[in-house]
Amino acid sequence: MKKIMAELKSRIGPIIKPVIVFYDVCALLCALGLAFWLRFDTTPYQDVLQDYVAPHIYDIPVIVCVFTVLYAIFRLYRYAWRFSSLEVLWSIICANSIGIMVMVVLQVALHGQTFPRSVIAMFWILNMMTTAISRICLRLVSTWGSSDSDLAIQTRHSRPKQILILGAGDQGARTIRAIRENDSLNYNVVGFLDDDLMKLNTYIANAPVLGVVGSLFRQIEKHNIDEVVVALPLSSGEKIRRYVLECRKRGVQLKVIHNLADQLHGRSRLKVDDYTVEDLLRRPTRASNIKEFGQYLTGRRVLVTGAGGSIGSELCRQIIKLKPAEIILFGHGENSIFQIQQELVRDHPDMACRISPAIGCISNVTRINRLFSKYKPHIVFNAAAHKHVPLMETNILEAVHNNVIGTYNIVSACRRYNVMKMVQISTDKVAEPHSVMGATKWLCEAIVRAGASYESNTDFIAVRFGNVLGSRGSVVPIFKAQIASGGPVTVTDQNMTRYFMTIPEAATLVLHSGAVGSSGCLYLLDMGAPVKIADLAEDMIRLSGYEPGVDIDIEYTGVRPGEKLHEQLASPAEKIGKSEWEGLTIVQRPEYLTAADVSALIGRLKGLIDDGDEDAMFNLLETLIPGFADRPVRARTPKGIKHVASELTAGRN
Repeated sequence: MKKIMAELKSRIGPIIKPVIVFYDVCALLCALGLAFWLRFDTTPYQDVLQDYVAPHIYDIPVIVCVFTVLYAIFRLYRYAWRFSSLEVLWSIICANSIGIMVMVVLQVALHGQTFPRSVIAMFWILNMMTTAISRICLRLVSTWGSSDSDLAIQTRHSRPKQILILGAGDQGARTIRAIRENDSLNYNVVGFLDDDLMKLNTYIANAPVLGVVGSLFRQIEKHNIDEVVVALPLSSGEKIRRYVLECRKRGVQLKVIHNLADQLHGRSRLKVDDYTVEDLLRRPTRASNIKEFGQYLTGRRVLVTGAGGSIGSELCRQIIKLKPAEIILFGHGENSIFQIQQELVRDHPDMACRISPAIGCISNVTRINRLFSKYKPHIVFNAAAHKHVPLMETNILEAVHNNVIGTYNIVSACRRYNVMKMVQISTDKVAEPHSVMGATKWLCEAIVRAGASYESNTDFIAVRFGNVLGSRGSVVPIFKAQIASGGPVTVTDQNMTRYFMTIPEAATLVLHSGAVGSSGCLYLLDMGAPVKIADLAEDMIRLSGYEPGVDIDIEYTGVRPGEKLHEQLASPAEKIGKSEWEGLTIVQRPEYLTAADVSALIGRLKGLIDDGDEDAMFNLLETLIPGFADRPVRARTPKGIKHVASELTAGRN
């Protein structure tokens, strides 16, 4: 059959257009004759020819040519008929309507009269019908036997998969059309489920809407469903996540059709694909319209440090949509800065001349001063930091140098060059920190608050949030790689929990805090309830089509240096208060260090870094910062923070 179809196509292909044109000419003449016959069926045909046809006998060839040209203009000879749809019908209506108007104008101009109005109306309808019928036949012929793959031939002789589609909206309709047009999928769409009660008992492409989404498991049992395809907006993550996991447990695959806007932007292909864990947060993702509060960035020069990182790059993607006067991409890794620059230029070519990449480290005070002097930014987002907890435990001096000294350099430059706003990216690991990374970020918050205590034109704002799903340092890519290699998946502790949010959520709320925040305030992003890492690992294993402990094992490796079992959003000495903005709360933090203390502390830290004395640095951190945990091999120095602060001030004097 495959060879026969290929031979037939090769023979018919070169002559198909002339054949269609010949058919259209014959159909036009038949439609005109049929219109006269329907109108004058009881009148002798000799009288009809003499009174109505003869005066316009020379007009008919011209009319035929006009219609044929209009069909060509509206591409009725150029469509790929297998994929033709309503646009073809619209072209037929437009071409015939314009043709009728041209015919009437021509006859009036030449003869002062036209065919009878009833004949014109019937001719218009009949001609559209004959033209449409021919195009429908072309589509049926093109679709029949169109797939010449061996897979398509094999699947037609095998039992088709019984599937349900969740969502009977536009996305669901597109999904069933794609399935019906692709023989290799070998799917039988049993029906749809949708929570819109107005759609119940209706049909979409001959498939019924069987019930609401909540009846999914009952429908699976009733119709022996093999696969569920989701064509719903992913606004209810917890609800969809439950369906995914339950379907996996029952041996039923569940897949999702990605949002069409993402496909058009190139972020996903038009295909059926598995859920990603980012789509399945244990809470709804928070959507915000940055245009409602992002006007403070429009027309201004914006500097993003750490612009090549997960948060920094997403900040750049959202900021550029607000049309800043210039966006400066500052970072230490030239490859990551190059990549985000190329992405922004590709997606926003009109802003290419406003994108300025800059390479350097925030701990280099000379580089920072030259950067601020050259670009004179209005707004600064400081996302640059060393964030990997276990690595920083063995690189204490570098963690302090980059995070603490670097942040101090940024704050000082903002004051010196009259920056309007500086937003510091912090972490929930600063609440009674058990890690060097958390301790350095605790000092960063103190430095930003100290900067706000000076009389300056700069608003200093800090934003604290937890783990970010999908970032380069998160567990998600690690778990994915372990699952892909067959396991085991390694989890530090069975009871470990973390707060999670997506990269776009975090970046949007950071921009929001920059818009509404007051100088000296510390804001906390709403991340919902904490999630057990072990549960996340089990979910990802099931979402990949496996069963934890059966197909892929989970190994518990023990808590690593610097890690907590449970992160907290604030320390006991801090209070979380409500704000008037959704998604943001305010952390009321005691003033541990004055501006003078910070200046003295920076000098002390620089001295220890220059000396390379890790032990002294660690002892200083554990005596300076409340809650900073002691290592088993180290002894806590019995000094309180006020004692250390007074020593620093005295040493400065």
